[in-house]
Amino acid sequence: MTRYILLHCIFCLFTNIATAQQDSFSIRSYTTENGLPSNLIRGMQWDDNTSFLWIVTEGGIVRMNGVDFKSYNKDKISPLAPEKSLYAVKNNAGNIFMSDGSGNIYEIHKNKPVISKPALLSNSFINYHFIAVSDTFFTTKIKEPPVFSAPFEKIICLNDTACLVLFKNTLYLFSLHLKNPVALSLSQGNISSIFKINNDCFFTDNNNQVFLINPVSLTANPVNLITTDKKLLNFNTGASQLFWQTGMMQPIIINSNNAWSLNYSGNTITATLITSVIPKDANISSVEYTEKNRLLFIGTESKGIIIINQNLVQPKKRKNANPKNKNAYFSQLALDNGNILTNEGDIIGNSNNNPGKLPINGKFATRITLTDNGNLIWYNATDARLGFNCLHQYNKTNGQTIVFDKIKINTQVEISAGKTYLANNKGIGTLQGDSINYLFEYPKGIPNLNTYDFKEISPGILAVAGCSGLLRFTTATNTLDTIYSRENACFGSIWKYKEYIFWGSYGFGYYVYKNGVIKEMPVDKNDYLLYCHCFVPDPYGFCWISTNRGLFKVELDQIIAHFENSTTPVYYHYFGKKDGIEMTELNGGCTPCALTLKDQTISFPTMDGLLWVNPITAKPVLPTGEIYIDEVLIDNKDANPDSLKQITLAATTQEMIFKLGFSGWCNKENLYIDYQLNDTAKWKKLKAEDNASIQFNNLPAGKYILRIRKLNGFGINNYSYKTIEFSIAKRWYNEWWFYLLMLGLMIGLVVLFGKIRSRQFKLRQKKLEIQVAEKTQELLQKNEVLEKNDTIKTRLISIISHDIVTPLKFVTVAGKNLIEKRTLMSEELQQETIQEITNTSQELQLLSTNILNWIKYQNENRRLAKENFNLYEMTDQVLGVLYSLAKQKKLILVNTIDKDLQIYQYFEPLKILVYNLLTNAINFSEKGRIIIAAQPADDKLIISVTDEGVGMTADQIKNIMADQFIVSSANIDNRKGNGLGYLIIKDLIKTMDAKLHISSEKGIGTTVSIEMSITKN
Repeated sequence: MTRYILLHCIFCLFTNIATAQQDSFSIRSYTTENGLPSNLIRGMQWDDNTSFLWIVTEGGIVRMNGVDFKSYNKDKISPLAPEKSLYAVKNNAGNIFMSDGSGNIYEIHKNKPVISKPALLSNSFINYHFIAVSDTFFTTKIKEPPVFSAPFEKIICLNDTACLVLFKNTLYLFSLHLKNPVALSLSQGNISSIFKINNDCFFTDNNNQVFLINPVSLTANPVNLITTDKKLLNFNTGASQLFWQTGMMQPIIINSNNAWSLNYSGNTITATLITSVIPKDANISSVEYTEKNRLLFIGTESKGIIIINQNLVQPKKRKNANPKNKNAYFSQLALDNGNILTNEGDIIGNSNNNPGKLPINGKFATRITLTDNGNLIWYNATDARLGFNCLHQYNKTNGQTIVFDKIKINTQVEISAGKTYLANNKGIGTLQGDSINYLFEYPKGIPNLNTYDFKEISPGILAVAGCSGLLRFTTATNTLDTIYSRENACFGSIWKYKEYIFWGSYGFGYYVYKNGVIKEMPVDKNDYLLYCHCFVPDPYGFCWISTNRGLFKVELDQIIAHFENSTTPVYYHYFGKKDGIEMTELNGGCTPCALTLKDQTISFPTMDGLLWVNPITAKPVLPTGEIYIDEVLIDNKDANPDSLKQITLAATTQEMIFKLGFSGWCNKENLYIDYQLNDTAKWKKLKAEDNASIQFNNLPAGKYILRIRKLNGFGINNYSYKTIEFSIAKRWYNEWWFYLLMLGLMIGLVVLFGKIRSRQFKLRQKKLEIQVAEKTQELLQKNEVLEKNDTIKTRLISIISHDIVTPLKFVTVAGKNLIEKRTLMSEELQQETIQEITNTSQELQLLSTNILNWIKYQNENRRLAKENFNLYEMTDQVLGVLYSLAKQKKLILVNTIDKDLQIYQYFEPLKILVYNLLTNAINFSEKGRIIIAAQPADDKLIISVTDEGVGMTADQIKNIMADQFIVSSANIDNRKGNGLGYLIIKDLIKTMDAKLHISSEKGIGTTVSIEMSITKN
């Protein structure tokens, strides 16, 4: 299908127009380096409903919203679709369709393409172009064989069932009721192009004549083509191109650097110049134009997309600039010819007319004041005659200048009640002759007393703005007080609007004051308005505010509404480089801070020339339109935004990303998007630039309402809203049944715990009862032992008192008699007495030794340790002690123990035990031998002591072996004995864990055996 019809518009002012408009447009280019998937553009369609530009490229379908691109490749719309796309059309109903290389047709559903017609591979692609008529027409004709042998050039939709087709320079009528197209008689074989303007159909012939087609009678009438200045245009086969496709309301003609849009009215087609900055090497493939947004889109064969928009502001600079000149301007003065006189003495403007006599020659200070309806101009300048700076007054009526040579300080002037008041860094006063009569002087030593602005804000009340704050001077009392001040803050321009007083600051935003109430106003999202220089109203209810980062336009009603109700948002529309501002740093601290010219153009001083903006023509593109959800990613997987409400997301959901779509052909600084999640009070700001998205992580289970809003520009509460509902399932441990299960489990655990504790208490009680019983038994045993010990101790006392005291008395008496009556006693009686004393002493010694041993081993705290020793040597030591005692009784002591026998036992207890056994044997023997023997048996040892003494009866043995052995001092068979030896023997046997055996026969003798362990455990 041929895309181009060569047209040439011959008229002589192309060059002049191009020169005049060169600086009035901004050009932006987009290629693969800044967002496009391919530089080959096959087609474009502008959607007026959504303000999206849909682009068909070699790399797939692309959507542009003014901020960024969103590509819809095969991964986004259909896995089987090829990346390569063919065309983009808009049918009679305004629906946009696009086709890929395989024949799939996609329909644009608001913010995304959706596959509408799957490819029919058995049919030719020729009939696919009938989608531009209507869905009904396409559905019917796509099933039929191609009616043309090759692709046709153009198609015009007459209605949903009929169309005109241009094929090989012939125009055909085709409808649902016609099986084959019908060739019309209009300029048969001589038609070069067809197009529509709104709902009217036209064609041009090879003679470059334009004809209007009557869709009813199918006749044609010639029409004229003129420019807006009524100049007639003629078409020929030059370098001109006419761009039109189905869906375009206005065709576009491009010739060289110029582009026109065509409108039809009154049998005349009018060409309106859009721009004159078309790149000559663009190699244009398609064109779209939106008159509403004043945007021209140019698709190219190899250079991507070019977007041209008309600048809304005009930078103005001095002519014949050179490096020595200052380009930064502050104060301005309007001249009669419409130009501007700047404080640098430069004249800037569009007029070439003679401005007449200049009110000021040369440079002047940054602050000037106009009084008497602009007839008197007050300014500070260096007087050439005087050679110093002083105050001047220029009278426009008589052209005279008065020099106040005594006022050498930069001074501002204001009129109140017919009096001329002056303010400078010294104080405030009135003009008196050629001097100032100071009514109030600032105290000395106060810094930062520069006066940036001086205005009457109400009758008799003058406001002074500077680094000391916003001050108020009352003329009736000549007093000065402070309206508002802030540390390190300097205040500049003062502006009164109705009963509201505005003033700006350097770094702290701007403020509004009314009836004693001061409010700091909200600023833009980028905080550019923190440095607020100037307030300029226009006749349309808006205020223009200059900053050091650009220019803002705001609706005054919104500011007032916010002052009265702080919850009302304020929309600030930003103008920057995209709108034609070359130097975004506008200047403040000057008077006037801006000028409004006669044609309503506002002139702002900047750091590089002036900036002119006309409120009539500077109509900004606002961020209007709906908010769309382009994608929802749940844990990096696509989800359908429309079905979120009907499903419940898994409890394990960790990340949710909502990618937004919206129109943003304005500056990105003008996009204000907020959102809230389950919150109806606070909104969170979203960064709207570059693929805006909202992300949530690790949301708890529950139902959620995500509300998104976008500020659509001026107007109170002018928002678009989008609401999304979704739910996240509870984790299994948060379900009701789990809580019920946990409750049952807790109850079971409590019951089980109670049972376990009850059992433990019972076991403990039983254990305590056993312990009590054991302790009771132990106490009883100990009590028995104590009673036994008490009995033994009682007997021991008796023994000591009888068996020790009595012999001692005997020894005492015998010794005394021996000393006193020795001479009376015979030698034999003396020897007998001495022998008795000796025997009694030996008995006392033996008795004392046994008593001490018994007491020694009755001590429970004594700790004994077994050891290895030679048993023969130990018994031999004991026999050595008792040898003399045995000899006196003529007894023979015999040790039959093996001299090499080593045992492991308690040494000391065994020695005492053997001592007592031998002592008892000696004590109850009068003749014969006493034999000590030892017989090993495995790990046991039996030690025996055998005597040939008096012996014992069975009852006597039973008494000795009984547990309740009674210690007695009675004689056995009339022999002395106290029984203490056997008491010690039995205690030692218990200590040594040994066994006692006694065998005896009366009158024959006794054998006492001790069985014990002699090895280590």
